[in-house]
Amino acid sequence: VSKKMAIQLPSNEPVVGVIDTPFDENVYFSDWVGATNIIGKDISLSSKDYDHGTAIDSIIVDGPSLNPNLDDGCGRFRVKHFGIASSGRTNSFKVTKRIEEIIAKNPEIKVWNLSLGSENEINKNFISAEGAALDRLQTEHNIIFIVSATNKGSDDSDEKKIGAPADSINSLVVGAVDKNRHQASYARKGGVLSFFIKPDISYFGGDRGDYLKVYKSDGEYETSGTSYSAAWITRKMAYLIEVIGLSREVAKAL
Repeated sequence: VSKKMAIQLPSNEPVVGVIDTPFDENVYFSDWVGATNIIGKDISLSSKDYDHGTAIDSIIVDGPSLNPNLDDGCGRFRVKHFGIASSGRTNSFKVTKRIEEIIAKNPEIKVWNLSLGSENEINKNFISAEGAALDRLQTEHNIIFIVSATNKGSDDSDEKKIGAPADSINSLVVGAVDKNRHQASYARKGGVLSFFIKPDISYFGGDRGDYLKVYKSDGEYETSGTSYSAAWITRKMAYLIEVIGLSREVAKAL
């Protein structure tokens, strides 16, 4: 049984944008998240469709409370959350279109977390349409996307390449390592176009025997994945850009 979590009300903490599956507004940190659901009304949602987006927000808002051993000293962040996809397969054209609309309508948000990725491998000869769209948006709006490097399934080969949009050149693409800093069992392989190294960085994402704690609709949960390592890096980027005031280029370099 999960312990009862509590959190104070937000004040003037920085706001991070999250584009993911929908957010469950019944969790203990819901006051910290402003959620908008823009999935088509023709798609019926089950409770599990809310799990991924809610878990991502739990790390960005309150990760150190759930994982005291990973306390990064960055504090808490508010989230502006956009639910654009269910937990099943998504139409990449629709997803890209929705992302473009969201960015255009929220110019005040500079740090964006995006952990929706393709199961298919990237093409070795060209950038995906989704990756190219993220590159263009970052240039036009002076923003940064923190993108998960996608996971492989237990039956995938050891050399499975990352999936779109983790081939975005300008995004900060985040892979995952275990507690010993070895590549996580679910990690996929970069680079992009043979000369861009991806992922740009890796962070602890949980793995067999040593999982991350997140918070979902039904409480605390142990899990692993590049989505969650990316959420931790999103916290650090938001701290460097929104709290310290560094440019996105300097923050990314650091």
